[in-house]
Amino acid sequence: MIAPWKIRLFWTQLILAAILICVRVLDRPEPGFNFLPPLPKKIDYGREEAIRRTFYEVCFNHGIRVDWISGDSQNKIVRIPIDLPMVDLYMAMAARFREAGGQLVKTETDPQGYRMALAVGVDDQLLMQVTMRSDFSLARVAGRIAIVIDDFGYTFNSLIQDFLDLEYNVTFSIIPGLKHSVRIADAATERQRSVMMHLPMEPKNGKIDRDEFVLLTGMSEKEIRERVRLAVKAVPHIKGLNNHMGSLATEDEALLSIMMDEVKKTGLFFLDSRTDANTRAYASAQKLKIPTAINDVFLDAIREEPFIRQQLNLVAEIAARNGTAVAIGHPEELTLKVLQEELPILVRKGFSFVNVSDVVK
Repeated sequence: MIAPWKIRLFWTQLILAAILICVRVLDRPEPGFNFLPPLPKKIDYGREEAIRRTFYEVCFNHGIRVDWISGDSQNKIVRIPIDLPMVDLYMAMAARFREAGGQLVKTETDPQGYRMALAVGVDDQLLMQVTMRSDFSLARVAGRIAIVIDDFGYTFNSLIQDFLDLEYNVTFSIIPGLKHSVRIADAATERQRSVMMHLPMEPKNGKIDRDEFVLLTGMSEKEIRERVRLAVKAVPHIKGLNNHMGSLATEDEALLSIMMDEVKKTGLFFLDSRTDANTRAYASAQKLKIPTAINDVFLDAIREEPFIRQQLNLVAEIAARNGTAVAIGHPEELTLKVLQEELPILVRKGFSFVNVSDVVK
């Protein structure tokens, strides 16, 4: 007779064997879905994640919307809008994949340039293929941004020259009557920059030079008109003007009414710098049907690099929402540095940088 403990041992071993067989069967890949070769034992998942993240960063930094991207995790199809050179995206993606530690397994282009593809791998294993296809029904419409740099005229040095050398459009707003006002206006015009006059107006707080140009509350109509005419003549090549300071003067409807009537005679546009929340200048210009715009954002009210970058991103958000936006900055090194670094990125996203005269209404 077989001992009971031997019978229990037999059944225990039989059950364990059945469990092991089931595990091996379930672990096999489903037929027809094993597209890529098996993962290597030592794949670097950090680089894999970095490459996938890089793909989306490059797309979004070139103004590619998420609904223009299709496919699965291994095969990405990107529709390219008509206003984006496909080769720009292709070259940027190839370079960034290499920086992330990926290997370009293959690249393809068609002779007409309507389709480009590249495949990236990690540790000799294909990770992802990106196919770019032209789609003439798409266009990036990110928005137009007008950037004004105020307070020119005090000096002409290498910093001023660097602003003149900026690759993208900025408008130079020049205070009348300063030592270098005319020279900067001439230099900006030679560089095909738009020029404005930065008209001094009375603030609520803070010192302002009481020279022959500044508009003060309580002035007579004759004096206001004479000062506007004198200021306009003091800066050559101007297309428009905006207020320098003026938080008090831009609330004075009597002063503004006379000033705007004189501005209308010149044919210039007016930009309300909005140095005070209660400004009436924009409404006053509109009332007389003067081409006008209003400042949306001061870029460098706090002269710290992270703040200036955030303000520039805010301007881009406003332009994306409304179609246009205006920002005002000052001839400071940090402002210049941020503009040099961020404007090319915004251009790749589809934003355009225009003169203030292009956005006045």
